[in-house]
Amino acid sequence: MPEPPLFPYMFWAQRESFRSPYCLSQSGMPAPDASFLDGLAWDVAPQFAEALPAVRARLAELFATTPDRVIVTAGTSTAMAVCAARWFTPGARVAFETPRYEPLESLPRRFGADAAPVRRRAEDAWALDPAAVRAALDGASPGHVFLSNPHNPSGREHTAEEIAAIAAEAARAGGVLVSDEVYQEFLPPDERVHAFAVAPNAVSIGSLTKAYGLGALRIGWILLGEGLADRADEVLDALFLLTVDPATPCLRAARRALDELPRLLQPLRRVEVESRPAWARWLAECDLVDAYVPPHGLIAFPRVRGVGDTRALVTHLQAEHGVDVVPGEFFGAPGHLRVGCGVPAESLREGLARLEAGIRSFVG
Repeated sequence: MPEPPLFPYMFWAQRESFRSPYCLSQSGMPAPDASFLDGLAWDVAPQFAEALPAVRARLAELFATTPDRVIVTAGTSTAMAVCAARWFTPGARVAFETPRYEPLESLPRRFGADAAPVRRRAEDAWALDPAAVRAALDGASPGHVFLSNPHNPSGREHTAEEIAAIAAEAARAGGVLVSDEVYQEFLPPDERVHAFAVAPNAVSIGSLTKAYGLGALRIGWILLGEGLADRADEVLDALFLLTVDPATPCLRAARRALDELPRLLQPLRRVEVESRPAWARWLAECDLVDAYVPPHGLIAFPRVRGVGDTRALVTHLQAEHGVDVVPGEFFGAPGHLRVGCGVPAESLREGLARLEAGIRSFVG
């Protein structure tokens, strides 16, 4: 008998998340106009000859670090798996946030670590309490922390001080903090918090996927804190065993994209001005949901009043009202929905109207 999948959300995302004409299930921007790639020469030269060092050097420049602390991966998902293979091994304990993006729980279990949930609570604006992290890691050696900042699915952002306090709990247990920062690019540059720069035992993971709509390039990165700089070859070894390097054409395109980031953010800027305000108002004012409205980004995680089975609710919304959102069951929180706003304003307004009508009819 086949074993159940460890990542059921991704099956749903690829097969069921876009069944409707009004899709509010996405957590990032759509693909941009590809004109920024005009004139780019395509080749199949070895990655390590020039293409990979060029991307690594540009990332080091952008994140104010050194190239030896930058590891380029085939997207954020690969970066998470590489970190898990390196640190989340048998004998270790990993404190992971919940509600959570599924790999934050499944990867530690897949690589043999003890996975210990630490609850984020809606009544605390989805904050992650360092004291709860300490309790989860009590007696662990080593004890690591796996989180997302901003939090997926709520959009909650943590300050540098909060991240430093959580990293200190991992250090107390002889471990590392692995921070999935794929949504940091939605924040203004002067408000971004990168764990690797805050704590020596921290690792930051990111990619070009969410804010720039370049998930198809499969380019991500791992940034090592100062105290982990001498472990780069160990992390690379895990990468080599899993995937080796991204393809040369993807690296060429990524290098071009890294020089065009302000241009590539223009579609997001339009969404922030034209779509996001209506979404924020709906979350705050709709009498069917209780919601924390994050200050930045395209996702929120409202609780639907009077509904426990949000898988059934989403099926109803798709079939009867033509709108897609993500059921909270995929994040370990039935009764919630992840609702995105990364679509044109007219589509968003119609989608939210259909969402509200669908919830009302389902509850009724």
